Amino acid sequence: MTAAEVIRRIEGGWNELASLAAGMDDEGLSLHRAPDGWAVKDHLVHVAAWEHWLIALFEQRDKLAAMGASGSARDVDAINTAVYERHRDDSAQQGLEYFRDAHKQLMAVLRQQSDHDLERPYKTFFAAGAETDEQPVLEAVAANTYDHYSDHLRWIREQVG
Repeated sequence: MTAAEVIRRIEGGWNELASLAAGMDDEGLSLHRAPDGWAVKDHLVHVAAWEHWLIALFEQRDKLAAMGASGSARDVDAINTAVYERHRDDSAQQGLEYFRDAHKQLMAVLRQQSDHDLERPYKTFFAAGAETDEQPVLEAVAANTYDHYSDHLRWIREQVG
């Protein structure tokens, strides 16, 4: 997959998620609660936090700090809980702004990547010896963008009926 194709796929998925959110008022974004206690805006913040993780990956910065989850165990559930706790009292509009801003920043970073950059092994984005995964970084991009959007679109649609 080329970098241009990746960007088109990301934008398509994100636009679908953003469109769903845009069709909801503040009450809808804040009050539709899933069994886990998350409102729709919490799903949007979660997606944005993982986009911040990706930005930090490409910029070779502290990924947990970028997400606002410094000090969390390097366990996905612990990270997700830390992000939720940090943003749970944000208003619907604050959640939407965080969601939109993270995506804008991510796309600026991804538009600088070449086809070759996306094929680089995942491990090259970490300090020597910190990661051994040889899969292309494109796998991390997919997991934290269009595949992630798809999961949350489904959950939000189930949540709001």
